[in-house]
Amino acid sequence: MAFVSSSLYGLNLGSRSPFRGSAVFRRACPIRTCVQWQMQQLGIFKQAMNDFAKEYPSFVSRGLGVTTKAERWNGRHAMFGLLAIVITAYAKGHSWIPNADQVLDMQQWGTLVMEGFNQKITNERAIILVAHIHVLLVSIAATIAPFSFQDRLFLRPGEKDEEPAGLVPPLKFGLTKEAEIWNGRLAMLGVTFIVATSIVTGQSILDVVNKGLGNILY
Repeated sequence: MAFVSSSLYGLNLGSRSPFRGSAVFRRACPIRTCVQWQMQQLGIFKQAMNDFAKEYPSFVSRGLGVTTKAERWNGRHAMFGLLAIVITAYAKGHSWIPNADQVLDMQQWGTLVMEGFNQKITNERAIILVAHIHVLLVSIAATIAPFSFQDRLFLRPGEKDEEPAGLVPPLKFGLTKEAEIWNGRLAMLGVTFIVATSIVTGQSILDVVNKGLGNILY
């Protein structure tokens, strides 16, 4: 897989590749077919990005839309979301949320206690909501005025975006960009699967995650 992925980026398929034209490589039909398939998929990714860039150049110049920058940040938010869900479920199971099932007082909070369908917000949901608002504000502040060592949410004027990772990015473990792309994609798939399971089964997201982890959270 490492060879196939690196070949996708021209590391082993260039003019100086030791495998180019060799009898071993010519006989390795499955590997060559897989490389060709990945190159085709990468071409689809690049074409989609190029088409979007032509239609929405202002978005692409900031790293928004169908861009590698946007995928990386979406993956980071998904990873953070999964972590927040697990921590929330653990907090619920260990009574860290005071009076979790108690409904907010209408006289004290007014219409803020209503969440729709004549349902009122409990202390648990209110605390989780306020916590997420705080995280959102910190994220916005980091986007508007990031520190010099931080990775910016938006591309700087004239800054070039990364090349698309393709359908199957290279497998490079550790603190690497490739590993972050893998983790981000898995996290996005995980969030989608959890939400879909919650809708189909009628269970809360916290219950779905807890059961998926073998009921270790509560």
